[in-house]
Amino acid sequence: MSRIDVDSINLADMEFWKRPDREAIFSALRAEKPVSWHEFPEGSPEYGSKGFWAVTRYDDIVGVSGDAKTFINGEGTIVGDQSVESAQQEGWFLNMDAPRHFKLRQVVAKAFSPQGVTKMSQVAKQYAHQVVADVKHRGECDYARDVAQAFPVEVVCDFLGAPKENRRRLHELTVTALAGDILGEYAIEAITGAFAELNDYGYQLAKEKRKNPSGDILSMILATEVEGKKLDDVEAGYFFQLLVTAGMETTGTVGAHAMKCFLEFPEQMKIWANDPAGVAATGFEELVRWVSPVMHMRRTAVRDTEIAGQRIAEGEKVVMWYNSANRDETKFDKPYEFNVLRSPNPHLGFGGGGRHTCLGAHLARLELPFLLAETLTQLKDIEFAGEPQMIPSRFINGISSLPIRFKAA
Repeated sequence: MSRIDVDSINLADMEFWKRPDREAIFSALRAEKPVSWHEFPEGSPEYGSKGFWAVTRYDDIVGVSGDAKTFINGEGTIVGDQSVESAQQEGWFLNMDAPRHFKLRQVVAKAFSPQGVTKMSQVAKQYAHQVVADVKHRGECDYARDVAQAFPVEVVCDFLGAPKENRRRLHELTVTALAGDILGEYAIEAITGAFAELNDYGYQLAKEKRKNPSGDILSMILATEVEGKKLDDVEAGYFFQLLVTAGMETTGTVGAHAMKCFLEFPEQMKIWANDPAGVAATGFEELVRWVSPVMHMRRTAVRDTEIAGQRIAEGEKVVMWYNSANRDETKFDKPYEFNVLRSPNPHLGFGGGGRHTCLGAHLARLELPFLLAETLTQLKDIEFAGEPQMIPSRFINGISSLPIRFKAA
């Protein structure tokens, strides 16, 4: 194998994300240039924005994520330039810093606590059974579209109180909002439009829920006070959008990859199928490590600093590549092996720790094992029926299509 020239690598270039040797490149970056500078090339969605520092090693990412005094979220968590206003419209409290971030996060933290998520388990279990049963007798399906993505759409929309007739559109908007960078020169307009439509939908739904509250999470958000007052409908709409986008696409992404992993590593599928309840805990964490559904988040340095000996200037963007951290040879034994029994597994699939660790992690840990247990119970003799189609995004490690064939169990 020829040596990789790390100086020629540009993670901002959309063409890089179509390469089959990405893992080898990130390994070379970790070893030779763990903190590297990347400019947006002509033709990229963010062309004209300032470039960024890419952080690729596990310990360095944990260090950035945990240092909220040096690295902030308030100027945006995407790689391009954003105003503070647009960053909050698209990421709400994700793109805020203490103390307001913490206060808004607490609004939904109770609902997504282990105790709160347990209350959601029956609904998730029912939908898991149903989406697999819907394809069981067809003999083939697109597992990514028909099962893995359909499942969290129903679960998340139920929890938020979104009517069934709107759910397909909400999912379409979520895909555009999170993976719209694949649209090239049209990306920024499409992404901004998708976020705006999601915010407006949440705003309209919040107005209805305020008049007729129910037991869903959006109604709970509307009834909660932050700094002595309740959120208005616009702010509730931002909350709705954040929870929809965060809850739908990441779980759907890991679910689709789970089937791809099972077919590429059949011995691991057999281990899971033989003891779905017993393997669920370690197996889920390994899936999140292996997939890294959200591949990066950005911070902004608010003072001059250093990362791994590299000087970072005040105002410069720092991008943490979780997919690279989750293959870091210094943290994981045989990181390029998929092992559903891997333990310990300190992956960074839910972020690098600190104040912005994924709020929905408990829900994801509950949801996905239900879906995989139902899949392995209701379907047998599963095999590929076509080539998986990956989404060449820098942000979401998604699968747009995964054709499979099977027999009903």
